[in-house]
Amino acid sequence: MQQVNDPDVDKPVYRLPPPDGRITLSAALEERISASIREARERRNLSRSKLAPLLGLSEAVYARYEGSVSRLTVSRLIHLCEVRGASPEELLSPAAPHLWGENQSKVDLLLACINKLRAFADETLQDVFSLLNRLGKTKERPRRQWRGVSRAISHRVAERLKRMNGHGET
Repeated sequence: MQQVNDPDVDKPVYRLPPPDGRITLSAALEERISASIREARERRNLSRSKLAPLLGLSEAVYARYEGSVSRLTVSRLIHLCEVRGASPEELLSPAAPHLWGENQSKVDLLLACINKLRAFADETLQDVFSLLNRLGKTKERPRRQWRGVSRAISHRVAERLKRMNGHGET
């Protein structure tokens, strides 16, 4: 953690620096979040006039969020996720990717994994979780030493993935 003197905050605050070392101050972070919610709306081809009433807002008030004039509360962010069918990661990771990984490749991979996991049935998700727990206990063993680890779980997960994909690929 690094102490930061943010002009929008009366006292020094501590923030986690991203890999490039440049900490985003509050105003810039708000702008990134605003851009992210606007881009998520646009990706879904939703107009402000259709989205705002679903949130109990006028179009003008909603535009203030996208324009970084008003700050989103956590409850409003959750409501946005619900109404849009968006994940919190989709709205927040563009603003603070360092919270998801130390480089963009890891961020992209982790977010892709989260999206895949959301689609799994409960039983498959439990198998994936069990597999990850077992792999986590291997302490990064060399590949040849953990060939037999969780073979049954791996096979069940692979079979479920094949059925989900409908074409036999994992």
